[in-house]
Amino acid sequence: MTGETILVMEDEGLIAIHLIQILEKAGYRVIGQAYSGEMVLRLLEKSPEPDLILMDIKLAGVLDGIETAWKIRQRFSVPLIFVTAHTSKHMLERMREVAPYGIIIKPFIQEDLLALVAKAVVRPEA
Repeated sequence: MTGETILVMEDEGLIAIHLIQILEKAGYRVIGQAYSGEMVLRLLEKSPEPDLILMDIKLAGVLDGIETAWKIRQRFSVPLIFVTAHTSKHMLERMREVAPYGIIIKPFIQEDLLALVAKAVVRPEA
C-alpha cells in the first residue's frame, strides 16, 4: 500500500472518526469527510478524484447515499464501498443496482473493512 486516498461519507461523527482512524492507521490518506450527498459532490468537483469512497446510506441533506452514488457514477470513475446498518431487502437491492465495489454492514469487523478497502484500491499496472 502506498498511501491511497479515500473520501469518507458518514453523517455520524463518532463513526466517521472511527473509520478515519482505522484507515489512517493502516496507511491510507483520508482526503476528506462529508456528511451529505451534496457536500461530497462539491468536494469531488473541487479536488482530485480519490482512489475510493466509503459511503453511508443514510446521510444528512436531501440525497441519500444511494442517490449520491448514482450521481457519482455518472460523472466520476471512483470505486465505492457502502458502509451501512440498513440491510432490508429493498435497501440491499438499491445498493446492488449502483454496482458498488462492496458492502460492509455495521457494526463491521475492522479486518473485513480493511481487506475490502485493500482490494478496491488496487489499480492495474499501466
